[in-house]
Order: sequence, then C-alpha cells, then structure tokens
Amino acid sequence: MARRFDAIIIGSGLGGLIAGALYARSGRRVLVLERNETFGGAAAVYKHGALAIEATLHEMDGLDQDDPKLPALQSLGLDRDLEFVDVGDLYEVRGPLIDPPFVLPHGLDAALSAAVARFPHQAPALREYFERMSVARAALSFAARHQDDSGRWWLSHAPEAVRRLWPLIREGRATVSEVFDELFGADEAVKLALGANLGYWHDTPDQMLFLRYAVAQASFLIGGGHYVRGGSVALSNRLVALIREADGVVENGREADTLLLDGRHIAGVGHHVRDGTDPQTDFAPVVFGNAAPHRLAEMLPDASREAFLAPYAGRRVSISLWTIAIGLSRPPREFGVERYSTFILPAWMKTFGEIQEAAAVMGDDAGTRLPGYVFVDFDRIDSGLNQEGPFLGSFTGVDRLENWTGLSQDQKIARKERWMDRIISDLDKAFPGIASAVVQREMATAETMQHYLNTPGGAVYGFAPESIGFTPKTAIEGLWLASAFCGSGGFTGAMLGGAAAARAAIKETSSR
Repeated sequence: MARRFDAIIIGSGLGGLIAGALYARSGRRVLVLERNETFGGAAAVYKHGALAIEATLHEMDGLDQDDPKLPALQSLGLDRDLEFVDVGDLYEVRGPLIDPPFVLPHGLDAALSAAVARFPHQAPALREYFERMSVARAALSFAARHQDDSGRWWLSHAPEAVRRLWPLIREGRATVSEVFDELFGADEAVKLALGANLGYWHDTPDQMLFLRYAVAQASFLIGGGHYVRGGSVALSNRLVALIREADGVVENGREADTLLLDGRHIAGVGHHVRDGTDPQTDFAPVVFGNAAPHRLAEMLPDASREAFLAPYAGRRVSISLWTIAIGLSRPPREFGVERYSTFILPAWMKTFGEIQEAAAVMGDDAGTRLPGYVFVDFDRIDSGLNQEGPFLGSFTGVDRLENWTGLSQDQKIARKERWMDRIISDLDKAFPGIASAVVQREMATAETMQHYLNTPGGAVYGFAPESIGFTPKTAIEGLWLASAFCGSGGFTGAMLGGAAAARAAIKETSSR
C-alpha cells in the first residue's frame, strides 16, 4: 500500500542523512531508502574477522567556529552527542625529495613555522601561500554565513561583501599547479611537502582549482583533523536515530528505480528489494537524491532526462580510491610510526605534477612502480576501534575503475594479493619489522567503491574539483541533490550538500 511522506531520501550517505535529519527536525516526516543492508554509505565500519575496519573516513576537517558545516552539526546536536577526536599533526610526508621526513602540524602559524624552518629559502612564498589559503577560507565562511540572506541584505552590505569576497574573485580559475609554480618555481620538494595530501580531493594538480584546494586545506590547518570516536558509523547511526526519533522511516535493502513526476514536479519514488521483488511506490512532494545525478537520471522518464542532466554536461566525476586495511599484532608505534597520517611518496615521484600518474599504477601487473599512499595508524588516537587488538592500520591511494575492468575474478584476486605484498613490503622499508606483525589484510578498489557507492567509475568525491558551483537545485521541481555532487567533494562536501538541500527545500515549501 502506498505511503505518503513530506520527503523521500534516496540513499543514506552522509548527505542524505543530514538532509533527512534537518528536514525531519523542521517538523516534516521523511522516508529514507537505502539499497545496501547498512546505512551511511562511505561513512561505515565493518568487521573482517576480529578486525573492525573504517571504510573510508580517517579524518574530518574543520569544526572551528568558521567551519560552514558546524551550524548543521550543532543544530542536530551532533557536536554534543558524538566525540570528535583531534588527530594532532596533520601528517608526516616521506619521499625521494623529502628526507628527512617533513611534518605538517595543525595551526596556520605552526604550519608556516615548520615549513619555513624546513625550506628557509622559500620563506616569502610560504607566507603568501598560507595567507592566500587563510583569506580564501575566511571569504567562503562569510559567504556561507549569509547564503540565506535576502538580496536586500547583500545590497545594503555591498562594500563589506565585495571586500570579504574579493579573495574568491582574485583566485579566479587558477589551478593548483599554476599557483604552486607562481610561488615556488621549480622547487619540487616544497610543492610535494605541502601538497602531499592532494589525493584527499583530486589527483590532477593542473586541473584542480586552487580555490577549491585552498579552502579545503585551510580548513584542516585552521580547524584541525578529527576522527569520530567509534568510527564514522557512529555519525551515520546517530543521524538515522534522529530521523526515527522524529517519526521518520529508514529502510535498508530497498533500491529506488523510478522517480514519479506530476508535470515538472516530483511526486514520488518507486522502489523494490535488491533482488527485484516487492515493488512499491511511495509519494512525497520533495525528494532528496543522495546519489550521483547520473543514477537519478536513470530513474526519470525518458522525456525528462536530457533537461535534468544538462547542468552537469562536461563535468568529470572525481577519482576513486584503493584501500588496504591491515590488522597488526603490535601497535604501529612500536615500529617507529609517529604520526596518525604518514604519506609515503614513491621513488619515481620527483615532481609535483607526477602525482597525476599515480592513479594508473594499480593497472600495472609488472609492478615496476609503486603508488603513493597515506598510511593511517588508528591506534595513535583514541579511535574507539580495536582497543584490545588487532591494531588497525590502513593504506589509501588513488585509483581508476579501468585498472580492474576486463579481468576475471581470479585475476582480480591475484592482482590484489600482489599489490598487498608490494605495498606492505614498501611500508616495512620505512618502518622495519611492521610487515611481520600483519595478521590480517584486506583490499578494496575502485570497483569495490562503484559496487558499494553506486557512483560512476567508483567516484568518491562527487564531481572533480575543476569548477566552481554549489547548488542542490535540479531541473525537476522538488528534486534536490543532497550529496558531494552538489559542488564540494568528500565528507565535508556531502554534509554541506545535504544541509544546503534541506535549507532550500524548507524555504521553498514554507513559502507556498
């Protein structure tokens, strides 16, 4: 029997859950449909034997007073209900041009001091680099605080608005590579030290907008990195609980297949059990799509797809990732691991621009090159995971779906085993003896991401950060994007997208 709700959310990733929780908090009744058996999308923890594994999120940026996602977290009480653990120094990076290792601490002043101490010949350029990131982040925070203000407010505050937003205008279309070259010239060591974590957003510095990079990087520097104690699943579970506490319904194992329209307006969602049985239709005047626009388009009537997809034409989806989780019989610190996050750059990576070659490495069975990766020691902080052992460590690097297509299942398994051997052996060179402590290991690839997240190419960050634009509104009235595909990738982007969608839908429906 068909049910009626105020809103239906397709997908229970963080964007969908944030949208659903905020919409439910406004007094509206919502339904969440999740195709998988677990909620949270990439924000999940799963068990492999005795080991609890964080699926993807190892740190979240910001949480300072100017963090644009903080108001949504506070309004839902998440800042009180959850414990966000400070991870300390942002990262350590090791590589052929960075020996001894370089440590980037948390805090703009501390980061500048550390960088100038290591690269004193670049002191003026480093001061400008950190200043440009800081003012860009401040400008975005100003825009976020006033995003719901009327045109009258912006007109009456025009001089202040122009002054505050000028950094965003000034950076324009400059890419990360262009700004790094402008500031640091041919000094590849300083570029690699500062941009080692580029893979948090993209793998192509000559296409990623510096503005997108600067705002995200400054958020880490100013607010720090944090891990949700108990894993990202604690965040997902709390959002599910908030929706249910508001008389909402959250269902797993239900795959949306049809978006119903009434003229140009959304009317409802058809869905079924994953095996195709038990078809059902539920109705709502608002639908939040916590899915890639490409997937939502497949659910629309043929006549509506072209107009719906038009705003996204020409936009590339983001990179995907590979991950390796290992269980260790002894804590990584006993082998010399001193930071929560350690970036290890391969021997062949001697320029910042070569970062973009890393995504293809997983497709090379010859193993002539190793990928760059970050190793995360979850025992370095009070993560709430595996407190009695085995101790969790994880590797993450960039990946592409084409690295795994055309292979049989046996070939994929064999390739994964070879890569786990190589990468764990490489870590052992930096931290001798750690390989002997590995008692469990498991690898996920871009294909895994595609299967679980249901995104084109296994994209994990929405659209590639090669343009500016942030809107949850779609060409279908009442249908809103509530995910990283709204414009800003990653977990922060997903939450901002969900919050923006909820605010816009509340404003629109309240004005009717």
